[in-house]
Amino acid sequence: DHAGLFIQSRSGHMFHVELPPTVCAFQIGETSQIQSAGVLQATPHAVKPPRHSAAAGTTRESFAVFLEPEFDEPLDIPPGKTVDDCQAADIQLPPTVVPLRKRWKAGQTFGDFHHVTVSGFTTDD
Repeated sequence: DHAGLFIQSRSGHMFHVELPPTVCAFQIGETSQIQSAGVLQATPHAVKPPRHSAAAGTTRESFAVFLEPEFDEPLDIPPGKTVDDCQAADIQLPPTVVPLRKRWKAGQTFGDFHHVTVSGFTTDD
């Protein structure tokens, strides 16, 4: 059972990713998927912690930078494209992820999309 970054392929298989120390990785998110009408696809991913006693005291170091539109900016697809063009790839998402077509609607602002998305992964418990 490996710890670390896992990404999901388009066929639904999860792969453990081991990046060399000198490599900088970039991950495409759903905003790019929407704004490119599906040409760029968000990368389903997860980070699994170590699960054995020898890992006690192990830390995970990362530096995340999120590039996103202004919250009040409409999150639109390119002219001539359809909602289905940008949402076709969400079929392979894990069952815990609410499909994009249930969270995003044409004309919605990035802030509204962000709120709906975050709400799908959090509870009031």
